[in-house]
Amino acid sequence: MPTLLGAVVFLALCAGTIIPLERIFPKRGHRQPALAALLCVVLFVGNTLLMNALAPALLAPLERWCDSSEAATPGRLIAAFVLADLLGYLLHRAMHRVPWLWRIHRVHHASVGLNWLEAWRQHPVDFVLHGVAAGIPGAVLGASLSDVIALVLIRKAWTSFLHADVSVRFGLLERVVATPAFHHRHHESQVGRNFAGTFPFWDALFGTEAIIGSDPPGGVGVERIACPGVPSGGGVASHL
Repeated sequence: MPTLLGAVVFLALCAGTIIPLERIFPKRGHRQPALAALLCVVLFVGNTLLMNALAPALLAPLERWCDSSEAATPGRLIAAFVLADLLGYLLHRAMHRVPWLWRIHRVHHASVGLNWLEAWRQHPVDFVLHGVAAGIPGAVLGASLSDVIALVLIRKAWTSFLHADVSVRFGLLERVVATPAFHHRHHESQVGRNFAGTFPFWDALFGTEAIIGSDPPGGVGVERIACPGVPSGGGVASHL
């Protein structure tokens, strides 16, 4: 029950913060159909409940093996957060490169228009894999989920903002933190780039950066994204 309530409160807070920004600074003025919005809400709530049930059991063996009895220091918390973003980058990149992972991940790219709720159009396996990947560094470094819960919530809220239909730009900050303009290029790119969730320097470092600029023709959607050996479109809904 606390997890369910927390998920609902989180969505309500994001809606109250981001929807006004989408109205004031619209990029495309995309209006999400009611059924699509409901699907995203149901997926987020259901995936959050699933994650809460599975993640502790999946991470517990690693925590026991590392068995760090020391209290988590600020340095460990920061290291766990940065390494979690690196693992998230690598997993996200793999989901666009490995055919069976793409079949799961392309659910997220099914929409032809972005807004903040589309952040949570995720296959349950996709959601859990990213959640476990984010938890591994903390399990290794002795920074438990309860130690970094504030950072996790901020990152999830920022994930919603990355998908928001907003045209705001952040100048030099865009070299340090992923922004909507950065992530929209990921959804627009035919080859799949800009995989980082928080720190765009991973893409710059590993050669997967797509420079933020004028929008390419054709908008967003699964038809725009390529994966070796897998047709880009068709049958997305059947993978839910």
